[in-house]
Amino acid sequence: MKEGDIMNEKKFATVSGTLLFPLRIGGRAVILRDGGYTWTSKVTAIHSVQPGDIRFETENTYYRLLLPSLSQTADCRPALGMVA
Repeated sequence: MKEGDIMNEKKFATVSGTLLFPLRIGGRAVILRDGGYTWTSKVTAIHSVQPGDIRFETENTYYRLLLPSLSQTADCRPALGMVA
């Protein structure tokens, strides 16, 4: 290990929330969690995208984003009905 390596170590974070915009390299992730927003530093890599689990890296942190299951999210489909 070189002398400057400790300063360059990234932290690991596991968070539960919803991405508000698609992830893209060079952009910031915006995550809705616990009624507030989290803005990350710039995304440097997207490692995996699986149902319920996204792993990506920013300038400072390795993230594991746990997405809410469909059964836990609000039903956002428009209501269809008869108009009289």
